[in-house]
Amino acid sequence: ADISSRRRHVADMSAPEDSAPPEGAEPFNVPEGATSVEITREFSTLKVVPKADEAGDKNFPPHLHAAVELFCFAKRPECARLCAARVNTYLAILKAGPDGKGTNGMGQAAVCWECGHVGLPRNRDQCAEGKNAECGGCGSVAATNMVKIAQPDGTVVPWIEAAPPPPAKE
Repeated sequence: ADISSRRRHVADMSAPEDSAPPEGAEPFNVPEGATSVEITREFSTLKVVPKADEAGDKNFPPHLHAAVELFCFAKRPECARLCAARVNTYLAILKAGPDGKGTNGMGQAAVCWECGHVGLPRNRDQCAEGKNAECGGCGSVAATNMVKIAQPDGTVVPWIEAAPPPPAKE
């Protein structure tokens, strides 16, 4: 039998979506706010840097893959979607390489636990001096961590994102 006839056979064996679950089984209901986001293996190479009081915390997400999972477990799908979208945009920029036309901002990124934004902090100059990052999305300084991106040989890779337009002149 060919593959398409096997698929039809398997499909014929499955229960209709609105049928009751088999005896003893719990019905599966898609959780409210459930989302589907693309998380690739590269997310785990983007390390979240713990603050001094977070070092050694076994619940601290070590990388942005775990950060997206944490947002999902905390029932914050909007944060998971934003985090994943920002990381996927960054990975696309890396893959495509600079086009020589656009203006990019580069530096060390931060992740915000309040809104899910990952990107260059508003106060990136002060971050280099040890100040807490100010989220480039919502502006929070209360719940951010820096993100370190390093190649296997230890070479640090900058976060690259489209530079914001210059402020409007009044």
